[in-house]
Amino acid sequence: MREESLIFLISVLFVLLLLGLIYTQVLNYKIYYAQSQNNFIRIVPIDGPRGKIIDRNGHVLVSNRLSLDASCIYQEIGRKDRFINALEEMLQVSSKDIIGSLGRARERPFAPVAVVEDIDKDKAIAIEEREQDLSGLVIEPRSKRHYIYDDAASHVFGYLGEVNEKELEGLKEYGYRMRDLVGRSGLERYYNSYLMGMDGGEQVEVDALGRRFNVLGVKEPVPGKDLQLTIDLRLQLIVDRLLGDKKGAALVMDPRNGEILAMASHPSFDPNAFVKPNCGPERMRLLKGRGKPLLNRAISGLYAPGSVFKIVIAASALETKRISSHTRFNCAGSYSLGNATFGCWKEEGHGSQDIIEAIKNSCNVFFYQAGRAAGVDNIEAYAIRLGFGKPTGIDLPEEASGLVPGRLWKMITKKSAWYEGETLNYSIGQGYLLVTPIQVLRMTSAIANGGKLVRPYIVKRIGSVETGGARLQDTGLSADVINVIKEGMFRVVNDPFGTGKHARVDGLLIGGKTGTAQNPQGRSHAWFTGFAPWKDPKMAVVVLIEHGGKGGMDPAAIARDIFKSAKEMGYL
Repeated sequence: MREESLIFLISVLFVLLLLGLIYTQVLNYKIYYAQSQNNFIRIVPIDGPRGKIIDRNGHVLVSNRLSLDASCIYQEIGRKDRFINALEEMLQVSSKDIIGSLGRARERPFAPVAVVEDIDKDKAIAIEEREQDLSGLVIEPRSKRHYIYDDAASHVFGYLGEVNEKELEGLKEYGYRMRDLVGRSGLERYYNSYLMGMDGGEQVEVDALGRRFNVLGVKEPVPGKDLQLTIDLRLQLIVDRLLGDKKGAALVMDPRNGEILAMASHPSFDPNAFVKPNCGPERMRLLKGRGKPLLNRAISGLYAPGSVFKIVIAASALETKRISSHTRFNCAGSYSLGNATFGCWKEEGHGSQDIIEAIKNSCNVFFYQAGRAAGVDNIEAYAIRLGFGKPTGIDLPEEASGLVPGRLWKMITKKSAWYEGETLNYSIGQGYLLVTPIQVLRMTSAIANGGKLVRPYIVKRIGSVETGGARLQDTGLSADVINVIKEGMFRVVNDPFGTGKHARVDGLLIGGKTGTAQNPQGRSHAWFTGFAPWKDPKMAVVVLIEHGGKGGMDPAAIARDIFKSAKEMGYL
């Protein structure tokens, strides 16, 4: 009897439960469905800001600022037409753009998708005040990259770009999402994994009006690591100003350890254009590349070095004892080889001179004969010893290797033997030879510091960790040879008839070398490279101006002003 009663009771309860489910899920389906649609668990992302970039003295160069984005959560939007009309009115944005944003939001219906980025504070407040009328519209704070000094050192910092779908496949495991930014060039790219922060977020419950009433969980964001550079902001701004509207590059380095104190490449660009909204036309102008504003000419521009390469010729001829410091060659204004005549820049000639006088005068005829005495194989070998034909290893992406030609190279690439006339062109930095400004600076530093090839670097600290400092490699140049070359470079600047006299600074002894490199695209490229103080060098400089004419003019004058400013700052 008891068992029958128990079965009956269970049956009644089951029927009641079934009736309750029918009542809830069938008869009152619309009521409860509406309530469920108006109460959500929302994931609110919190950006992990990128690390700051700071100069050697602690001045912030690149930071982050707060951006307010008007975003929509597709699932919460009521009437789409009312939503679109309201946004058109409040944010002055076209319905076409809004519809495009809604299309993207439809693919992620429960996540905020930006409709208008970086709105001003007043508009954000107006949206907040109308939140009851604009269900599904939220103000989303985000961290925006901010390059404080606009285009100064732009090629050092580089720029950011949104991660694309193809890249996202490989970056998801590192926490990347659509619309996240990754480094595209410069330090932003090279040190991207250190600079990027880890995003956090909140899991919140919101009511039918979109108001949060409960926080279910919080994951705190982790900011990226800061980079402290070797760059000196004061010197960087001066170098950028001195280059002005000229195309070219200028670099300043400590020859003792490879610290880059300033690096400028012009034309430059404002990296803010890649993170600000409504800068599409400017971005397209930069990316199309007229004038190649995104090319870092300091490390990626390839040029004939002209007469600055005579330092290599001097080193190879002296070290192999094909000439000595007492060897004299006569310059009558030209040099003949077979039926060909090779000219000197001074038509009337320089007369009889030794290696020191030839460096001072940048005499082509002397170096034709010195280079021919050394031979192409030795020129190639010493060019490589002094850092040409390979990247310097600087901590920036897309550094060019340059080209150091030789017999084997020509046979492989040109299917032809090497000719003696090509050695003469090689001896004055012309022909197949291609170098970057930073390679010339590295060569100059090796002469300045007594024969050590330094690895240039820009980042000295990541977070609180030192990056390792100086790396030096012995070139094998003897002290006697280095002293001869340094004496010649001293006279280039300090002799009244030296080709680099425009680089002279009162109270400061400077060694230097000018270069005028012919090119098939027009006016010659102009070079100056040098170091100071001459007896105890603490700074090396290189200036290249595309189509700049003579190296002893504008490049020497720019170098002079750099050295003068550095002296006033206490570097020299």
